[in-house]
Amino acid sequence: MLIISYAWPVMFFKKKTSSRPPSDGGRPARVGPSIIGADVVIQGNVVTGGELQVEGTIQGDVRAAAVIVGPQGSLHGEVVAEDVVVRGRVIGPIRGLRVQVFASAHVDGDIIHDSLAVETGAFCQGNIRRSEEPLAQPARALLEQQVSQPQMHEPDVAPVAEDEEDNRRPSRRPIMLRGRAAE
Repeated sequence: MLIISYAWPVMFFKKKTSSRPPSDGGRPARVGPSIIGADVVIQGNVVTGGELQVEGTIQGDVRAAAVIVGPQGSLHGEVVAEDVVVRGRVIGPIRGLRVQVFASAHVDGDIIHDSLAVETGAFCQGNIRRSEEPLAQPARALLEQQVSQPQMHEPDVAPVAEDEEDNRRPSRRPIMLRGRAAE
């Protein structure tokens, strides 16, 4: 009588274990963004190495790899991130390599960027400046540097003498964004 037996290799059923501790201190790796819910209000600064999605309110500065401000989200403070997507309200300066401002957005502050996209209908009030390294310096330092440099362009309207008031050029009309005049 011939008996044939076959045993499955143990490596298919054995759970892998490592004698080395994880390099991140035992914390599981983050897969998705950190979400600030619509009912959450944070007063203080937020710092994360990952993606931050703001659906609620943050009253403080934010520093992250990526920041997404949702349509109902509100952020009052400086935003510093490689990728910034604004669909809600940001009151304060934005510094980012890639900044996207959608039609539903309201940005009241300076934008310092390497790449910028603004959708038609978005409200943006403040200075917009392109920089090769927008994350390197604080926004206030960049603006002080810009103000200290002399203006190199001609004024839009030349000064008019009092006797020439009737002959002056018509002033430029303001650009309309969602029913409001941009300044």
